[in-house]
Amino acid sequence: MNIPNIYNYKNVKFLFLIPVALMLVSIYLSQGIVLDSSLGGGISMVVQTNTTMSASQIAALVSTKLNTPSPTIVTSQGSVGITIAANTSLSNAEDSLISLYSFNSNYSSYHVNYTNYTIGLQHNPSNATLLALQNSSYAGMTRSLHGMSSTLSSELQSLSPFIAVPSYNSSNPQNMLAIAQSSYSNASNVYENQVISKLHSILPFTSYSYEQVSAIQGKYFLGTVEQIIIIAFILISIVVLLIFRDIVPSFAIVFGAANDIIVALGAMAVFKIPLGVTSIAGLLMLLGYSIDTDVLAGIRILKRSEGTPEDRAYSAFRTGMTMTSAAIVSFAVLFAVSLIEYVPTYYEIAGVVLFGLLGDILTTWLGNAVMILIHAKRKRRI
Repeated sequence: MNIPNIYNYKNVKFLFLIPVALMLVSIYLSQGIVLDSSLGGGISMVVQTNTTMSASQIAALVSTKLNTPSPTIVTSQGSVGITIAANTSLSNAEDSLISLYSFNSNYSSYHVNYTNYTIGLQHNPSNATLLALQNSSYAGMTRSLHGMSSTLSSELQSLSPFIAVPSYNSSNPQNMLAIAQSSYSNASNVYENQVISKLHSILPFTSYSYEQVSAIQGKYFLGTVEQIIIIAFILISIVVLLIFRDIVPSFAIVFGAANDIIVALGAMAVFKIPLGVTSIAGLLMLLGYSIDTDVLAGIRILKRSEGTPEDRAYSAFRTGMTMTSAAIVSFAVLFAVSLIEYVPTYYEIAGVVLFGLLGDILTTWLGNAVMILIHAKRKRRI
């Protein structure tokens, strides 16, 4: 198929508006992305069963019975792996418990200071500075107690679907802390028993393993992932800058890689692909594919001298489209298989890379290549 050389068009620079528009739409769509249990917290179970139901049938029953959206089901010989999202009430209670720990720590610090200032005033009762500090510490203790009481009340309200609300002494921080810890533990046990009971009613099993990933752990993992991606982009920027020793192609390549990730995130939100450890692996694979085509365009246009810059850009386009098309076909097949056989891991990886590569075609050849081409033509005129 003979594709015309779009880089010979007079207004080629306006092609850059297409990937920019795609980026803006993807940013808007990506607000609807959801986190799986590895990043957002949740329950992971493996049950030993001889059921003949398919993964999709089990997923539908689990979603209805446990009232949880998009459970992940992985079937193997004699066992079924089930992952469901974190319970909202328990997640809210956990946030309250963490806040209560903070208030308790503040109370302890204020109490130590208050005690020291009180001892100091016993030896020097007319010291106005010590008196002011004592009053300030006492006010801090009062605020911390009030914060603990209010936070504990919120926690117990969140846990009320699982346990009876116990009474507590709002003037005793240790009592409130003990009540908060025991209530959360008891509610978690009740929820675990409820999940196991409901699951057993739709999927009889002989034994099981149960693991809960808290929302706090998920946030920590998510923060770590964000740091990894930021570091990856920093390293890519340094390497690209060393290769081209020019800020414009370096910016273009980093823009292309970033835009591919953004497009993939937007597609994940539309197709309900959760952001988790598996899909992040797909994003990192996509990053590698993106850099390949972006660097290809940069080297062909800037480092070679045969023909015009437009001809070199077109040559890079034909080579890059061959590379990307082969990858798209491979991941499209994997994506289709994952839908037919209901394999969540394949679905997440293939979906992320597939939609990211489709976006990469527009980003690289209408955005990245156009920026580098315009830069090369300006350098030639100079």
